[in-house]
Amino acid sequence: MTQPRFHRPIPLADLDSISDTSDPVTRSETSHATAALLLGDSRGQRDEAATKRFVELADDIGLEVIAEMWSAAPAVSAPGALWRLYALREWILTAPRELADMFSAGQRRVTDGLGLDDILAGVELPAGPDEVARAIDEILAGAFRGDVVIALLRAAAFVGMCAEGTDDVEAATRLRQFAKDLKDAAISHRHGGLD
Repeated sequence: MTQPRFHRPIPLADLDSISDTSDPVTRSETSHATAALLLGDSRGQRDEAATKRFVELADDIGLEVIAEMWSAAPAVSAPGALWRLYALREWILTAPRELADMFSAGQRRVTDGLGLDDILAGVELPAGPDEVARAIDEILAGAFRGDVVIALLRAAAFVGMCAEGTDDVEAATRLRQFAKDLKDAAISHRHGGLD
């Protein structure tokens, strides 16, 4: 008869102490350390269960906690890039029909004839709410498997396509900046990593 195997409890991060600090240097260091922990190394040596937990992190701890840790970080940094990916996922999960419609409208308006951005975004066509929700989870999973550059470029392409699909000039401007931030983070990571 086999004896039951007992596992040691996994220590949990003390997220309360993060929010208590008012020292900007400590907050920045903690922000960067937690982002680096999630991204791991370029080999993507992580099991699927851990990847799934990281993709669904905002569902578990709340987007507010992630915002508190990472939203003040520069766009071209590991915490800033992850904040943008999680914010994009939250937006898609809250308004999947709106985003699917914007993405589809953007596809129709793009005149390059090649459709490279919609291909790069990796959304199944025709793009409906389920397809955009699956795409963002795949993008995040890719980031946690070591494909950070590809994940950021896919997210940038998705957001850029949505920018082309809105008639709201102010929203289009914000989305273009959002896409640029993601692309700049990808370029920075490719040339030596995100801080």
